[in-house]
Amino acid sequence: MEKTDNKAMNEMEIREMIQEYFKLSSDYTPSCQENLFESGVLDSFGVVEFLTFIQEKFNAEIPIEDITEENFSTIESISNLIVQANMDLKE
Repeated sequence: MEKTDNKAMNEMEIREMIQEYFKLSSDYTPSCQENLFESGVLDSFGVVEFLTFIQEKFNAEIPIEDITEENFSTIESISNLIVQANMDLKE
């Protein structure tokens, strides 16, 4: 149970940092479930820049096969991806 609580806290922190990133880069704070591509907050070029931010900020290595529109479409899906990447590093 403690792992779930820690994971939830980490996801919340991750989501807040990602929202802050988009607020700083586009002066707009998307919700956690908002599609970032449909709202124009993120595009294919922005994914590359954003991926660099994720790797530096969260020390997360995202495998190339996980860099998909589905995984980067919402803040929620991105935070799940980061948590999974960090869990994979610990194993």
